[in-house]
Amino acid sequence: MKPQFLKMNQLRFVDALKRRGKLALAAADMNITQPAASRTLAEIEALVGQQICVRHAHGLTFNEFGDVLAARARRIASEIEKLGRDINEVADGRRGRVRIGTVTAPAIAFALPASLALRAIAPHVQLQIDVEPSVTLMHRMRAGEYDFVLGRLTPSDDPSIYDVRRIDEEALEFLARQGHPLAGRRGLSLGQLSEFDWVLQPAGSPIWSAVSDAFAADSAPFPDRITFSSSVLLTLATVSRTNAIAPFAREVAYLLAAEDLSAKVVALDTRVKAVVPAFNIIMAKDALLSPLARRFLELVEIEIERSRVSKP
Repeated sequence: MKPQFLKMNQLRFVDALKRRGKLALAAADMNITQPAASRTLAEIEALVGQQICVRHAHGLTFNEFGDVLAARARRIASEIEKLGRDINEVADGRRGRVRIGTVTAPAIAFALPASLALRAIAPHVQLQIDVEPSVTLMHRMRAGEYDFVLGRLTPSDDPSIYDVRRIDEEALEFLARQGHPLAGRRGLSLGQLSEFDWVLQPAGSPIWSAVSDAFAADSAPFPDRITFSSSVLLTLATVSRTNAIAPFAREVAYLLAAEDLSAKVVALDTRVKAVVPAFNIIMAKDALLSPLARRFLELVEIEIERSRVSKP
C-alpha cells in the first residue's frame, strides 16, 4: 500500500469520481477518455492496495476505503485551488502584507484614503501603517522594517542609498480649545499666542523648527511655558482641556476641528503661518517591492496627485 505516491491528477480524479458517481462523467470532467479513466482508477487502487468503489448498472458506489480517500482528495484539491488563487492574488497585488511608516500629515492626507482604496480591491490584505516622527521611521527603515516611508531623511541618513520623491511642504495650524480667549479673532500676532501655554514636539524636530522660524518672522517672543510631547493624543487632550495651544499639520487640524469628530478644538487665525519643509516618499534605492506594496504605493501617489490638482 503506497497512497503517499498518489499524484495530484489522481486525487482530482478520485474527487471527480465521487462527485459525479459515474466513470464516464468523471472522465469528462478530467478531459480524458473513458479507457484512460479506467486505467487511472486501476492505478489508484493499486497504490492504495484496496478497491475503492464497486461498479454497477447505475454507475458506481464508493466503499469505506474510497470514502476516506475521496474526503482527503477533496480537501487536497480544494487547498491546491486556494493555493493557485492565492498565488494569483499575490501576483496581482491583491493579497500579501505591506508595512509603511509615515509622519502624521501624509498619514491622514494620503495613506488613509489609499488604504481604503486598497482594502476595497484587496479585502484580505495585511496592511500596517506606523505613524511616528521621521527619526523613528528612518531608524526602522534602516533596519529593513518598511516597504517605504512618507517622511523626511534625518542627518544620519545617507541620501545616496535612498530613492527620495518629494511630496509637498507641510503647512501647520495652531489649535486651541473652543472658547479659548483667542478663538474667533482675526489676524493674530504670534506674540499674542506666546502668552499661553504650548504643547510642542521636542526641540530640533521639524515642527518645532517651523514654529520657531514663524515666531522669528513675526518678531514675537518664543513661548516659554512648553510641554514637549510627540503624542498626538496627549497633545489633543491637553489642548481641549486647557488654554494651551499646539501646532498640528493642516490635514490633521482639519480632521480634529471637524464637527463630526467632536474634538472641540478650533484653528486660530494668525497673520504668519508656519510651514514644515517638504516630506517625501522614501524607499531603498533599487528596492524590490512586492506586487501589493507597489499597488499601495501607486494608490498613495494617486492621492498625492489628487491633492496637488485640488490646490488653488
